[in-house]
Parts: sequence; structure tokens; C-alpha cells
Amino acid sequence: MPKLLIIEDSPLMQKVIKHLATSELSCKFDLASTMAEAQEFIAKSDYFLALADLHLPDAPNGEVIDVVLEAGITTIVLTASLDDRKRKAMLDRGVLDYIYKENRDSYISAIKLANQLLHNKKTIVLLADDSHTLRTHICKQLQRLLFNVIEVENGIEALVALKQHPQIELLITDFNMPKMNGIQLIRKIRQTRSRDTFPIIGLSSSSDPTLSAQFIKYGANDFLITPFIHEEFQWRILRTMEQISLFKKITDTANKDYLTKLYNRRYFYTQSRKLFKKALADDSELVIALIDIDFFKKINDSYGHDSGDAVLVELAAILQNIFQGFIVARFGGEEFIVIIDNVAIELCAKYFEQFREKIEENCFIIPDGELSVTVSLGVAWHKPGSLQCFINKADVALYQAKDSGRNRIVYDAQ
Repeated sequence: MPKLLIIEDSPLMQKVIKHLATSELSCKFDLASTMAEAQEFIAKSDYFLALADLHLPDAPNGEVIDVVLEAGITTIVLTASLDDRKRKAMLDRGVLDYIYKENRDSYISAIKLANQLLHNKKTIVLLADDSHTLRTHICKQLQRLLFNVIEVENGIEALVALKQHPQIELLITDFNMPKMNGIQLIRKIRQTRSRDTFPIIGLSSSSDPTLSAQFIKYGANDFLITPFIHEEFQWRILRTMEQISLFKKITDTANKDYLTKLYNRRYFYTQSRKLFKKALADDSELVIALIDIDFFKKINDSYGHDSGDAVLVELAAILQNIFQGFIVARFGGEEFIVIIDNVAIELCAKYFEQFREKIEENCFIIPDGELSVTVSLGVAWHKPGSLQCFINKADVALYQAKDSGRNRIVYDAQ
């Protein structure tokens, strides 16, 4: 697991940043108060990032920065004083950024930046630019931010790359490219992907004052004139990714169940209607399964609602793991629902039986110990007349599974 190294000598600031890191940081961390302690930590562990105080008792002139950088660790400097000369010297030495230690908010910014860089390690950025020199320069800047980068030379190649790598989360595109320029590329992408879910940053060295407006108008999230200074590029990228992350959190809050983190009933109906229409248009079949935890009320009555919640959370994780790639939702209370498209019923049946057996064999961890539970499943598959009719058939099959002894699967293919 990635770890963060925090180097800070002030006892008061140590308490502040330790509290923030414990509550807000998305990874483990170590806290050193001297350069010697930092060296001991580096010898024992690998770190993806270091937040390093510029002045330490045994390294008053920033010597710790060289130690961290020589270990190949991306470094952000924490300092109470930094003039332009020192700032330039820090950046020239390879420091990613610097943060002034003015107050508690400074450390909040540092932790937020650490979390973003941690996310960047799993993020693929597509860079489209026909200039090899500029592309190489920007690629190095992105890699310093821990992004994974795919490079292409024009808009046509960018579209191919997006199709081959659907996990790409950010596009940075130049304007003046052969075959398809940056704005044409953006207009094409925006036909299927919105700026709230797929950010695009435009680049250009043109002196045309209207170009930035054109980029934004046709779907770019931001625009930069080249050449740019390192810090502006870095923070434009990070702020764009932060905005996308915030939008995703808001969307998740609206679409996901607060307890299990599965999709909620409203989201299920929104997405299943789309799948239903597609199935009708393609003359294909869908599979819907309703899942109910057997005797769940007894769990709440005997062990308390905290135990019931623990069972729901663990079961939801198993459900999501087995049916990864399909829409899985909490339908209400102890009832869950899964809709599957483009999969033969024979293979679906294997998934359902695998899930039923997994739940039966699993020991659920509750506050007072462990607990065993079972589930019943009602499954419907056919070319449905209506979505609600389809769900109702699964509900009837679920009732039959419970009425005939529970811990079983009943199929309705009519």
C-alpha cells in the first residue's frame, strides 16, 4: 500500500498534521521530526510522496530535501518562509511544490494535495500534441504529478486511444494539429462524454484572443496558453481533477445508498429503463434477480440494528464483487436487485449459485462476534413486455423461493 512520509519538527504542528492525516488521508503515513528519523524511515519503507519541512534541527538549510529526492520520492516542501530565490531553487532541485505553513488550512491543503496525487497514480491522462518537443515537456510535468500518460500526435489518434483505453480520465489537447485539431476533437468527444465526467484541458501557443473562449464554448474544462510556468500548469490540472472528483461525490450521494454504497432504487430504475429499451430495440434478453436476506428481522431483533447494518454492508460487498460490471442496487431494507444484459442465462445461473453459496459459507463479522446468514433469490429472464412486469415476475419467483424453504433460487422464464 502507498505510504506518505511527513517530516515536521514542531511538536504543535505535528499534532495538527497527525490529526488531519489520520482523519482525512487516504493512505498510511509515517511522521519524522528530524532528517535522521526521515532517513531511517526511508531505509525501511517505500513512499510515493514526502511532505518535508525545509528547516530541521539537524538540517537547517534544507538538506533533507536532497535526501528525499535522492531516494526517488516526489517531494512537497513545507516552509514558514520562502522568497522568490529560494522558491526557484526548490523547483530547480526537483521539488514538486511548496506550501506555506501559515495556519491549519495550510496542512489541510497539503493533505488534499497528497490525496489527489495518490489518486493520480491510478489515473491515465491522454496527451494530444503534434510537437514532439512540447509533448515531451508536458509529459514530464504530468509524470511528476504521478499521472500515467498516453501520448498521441493528433485528434484522430486521440479518438482511437480513447476507444482502446476507456479508463482514460483526462485529455490535454493542443489546438493546432494535423488531420483533426483540438476543437474538432473536443466537439467529437462531447457528443458522448460530458465535461462533468470527462475533463478536457486545451492548449495553444496562438495569440488569437478568441481561442480560449472557443475551447471553453465547445466543451473544454480549462485552457492554457503555451509556454506556461510549471506551477500554473500543475494547479490548473489539479483543480480540474478536484472539481471532477467533487462532482462524482455529489453524484454518488444522489445515486448511492448511504450504508452499503450500492446504487439506490432511484438510480436502478433510471439505468434499467435504458437497458430495457436497448433490449427491446435489439430483440435481446435481460436477466433480473431480486435477493432477500432470510430472517433478517430476527438478526435486528436478536443482535441489534448495528449487527444488521454490518451484515448488509458485508453482503453488499460480496454482491458487488461477484456481479462486477453489472447494475447492483439496494432495493429496500434487506432486499437487493441485479440486472444483467448480454449474458446467457446459463452463465447468470452460475453467478447466482456462486453468490448463494458464498453467503451460506461466509461468517459475517458483527459487533458481538460472528453470524451466519442465507439468502433467497428470485430470477426472471425473457423478452419482457414492460420493465415493471419484469421486476414483478422476479418478485413472484423470490416469494416462491422463500415460501419453499429459503436459501434457494427460483427462476421464472414465462
